[in-house]
Amino acid sequence: MSDEVISAASLKTEKPKDKEMYYKSSGFYDLLNSQKNYGEEVDRLLAKIEQHKRSAGNRLLDIACGTGEHVAFLSKKMDCEGLDVDPEFVKLSKEKLPQLTFHVGDMTTFKLSGKYDVVTCLFSSIGYVKTKETLKSTIQNMAEHLVPGGLLVIEPWYTKQTFKCGHSTVVVEETEQCKIVRMNLWKGTDDLALGHSHILVMDEAGIVHIEELHELALFTNEEYTAAMEEAGLEVHYDEYGLIGRGLFVGIKQP
Repeated sequence: MSDEVISAASLKTEKPKDKEMYYKSSGFYDLLNSQKNYGEEVDRLLAKIEQHKRSAGNRLLDIACGTGEHVAFLSKKMDCEGLDVDPEFVKLSKEKLPQLTFHVGDMTTFKLSGKYDVVTCLFSSIGYVKTKETLKSTIQNMAEHLVPGGLLVIEPWYTKQTFKCGHSTVVVEETEQCKIVRMNLWKGTDDLALGHSHILVMDEAGIVHIEELHELALFTNEEYTAAMEEAGLEVHYDEYGLIGRGLFVGIKQP
């Protein structure tokens, strides 16, 4: 986690139209996700990469990299870059890992000049692609950044069958500078999971209340598989994956 001091007075409470869903809370994203064991997840991921990768290189691009926590562990074994749509996340990643390259870009449309041996999209970030058509074009775009024999690794969001409407969580974290409470309530439609987040941040400057809405598509495993196969990938599925949400591994064919 970044050593930057979080201040309630400095938090962004107005969300510009061109910013993404974590714009207001990016400064304390790591604190709110401190329960994640990134090192353990990366160990599982590296085992999958070793099992399936057929290319000879070692270049990895982490899409929707957030604040760079997965990249921090992956970079101990691979030559890593990161990409995220949120400039604030990219800024935090660069501060954390100044020796690495991070790009601002949308997973659905990004174009980089290089090719990679592994492209990852973790922590269910693919769920923010909300239609089947965009899922297909996004996976095609990711696959086009692979060398032959390279891997596309996608950690999916929940499916219609596994999503629990009405599920709620409460996270409470405290540092020397502040106390934070986040309450999440998940509702849903036929095709979308709707996550309502209420966050309270308290420090000596006062209390700030932030609301965020997260909309993630409820694709089926068959839809993920079909999109990856259409992109020219040989698909393997691990039911548990990194944290119990499953994991798709696609090998780019020659």
